[in-house]
Amino acid sequence: MPFLQLKDLKLYYEVHGEGPPFLFISETACHGEVWKTYQVPEFSRDHRVIIYDQRGTGHSDKPSMEYTTKVLADDAASLLDHLGAGRAIVYGHSMGGRVAQLVALDYPQKVKKLILASSGASHSTRGIPLKMCVELVEKGYERYARDHAIRIGFTEKFLRERPDQVKKFLEVRLANLPPLECYLRHVIARQAHDTGGRLKDIHVPTLVMVGDDARRFR
Repeated sequence: MPFLQLKDLKLYYEVHGEGPPFLFISETACHGEVWKTYQVPEFSRDHRVIIYDQRGTGHSDKPSMEYTTKVLADDAASLLDHLGAGRAIVYGHSMGGRVAQLVALDYPQKVKKLILASSGASHSTRGIPLKMCVELVEKGYERYARDHAIRIGFTEKFLRERPDQVKKFLEVRLANLPPLECYLRHVIARQAHDTGGRLKDIHVPTLVMVGDDARRFR
């Protein structure tokens, strides 16, 4: 299993295919395995696809420490350095998009193009959201994680029409959940993120993606 040894932890990663480097950064406290169903097979045909487990998730180390999107962006940049993958296409989903913003802002020489999917620049509240706290207590961590993944990931129409695909995704997404502490540290990092005043300084071509029904999750 390939690991990058950083100063304070080991970071697990995988590389698939050959060609221009293409880095994928996952959502809040999510491992890199989620990219292997669709994105890796598709893009590794003509790109060098890089997926990894962010600190606190998957096979990477899970230190008990403060997590910030800056720290996570530094990890991503170190991985690109390690692999000699400068001028990469960087794709970030949700919180991964926030991390990707900082990679583009703080390490512009490493990013050729940027893709931000279902992401944002800041949150209106900091800390752990009250609704999340209540649901974690009432449901327990595993059930909360499952219900949350369904609620934010799929429309009711998709749930009705493609239950097999939903089941397949959940099996991957919920496998090897991080310790609750690491999950909450990722949430705190996400809520504290604020690049609203810096987005104008991203000068690489950027694609912003959002679903037609994303408004229903506000």
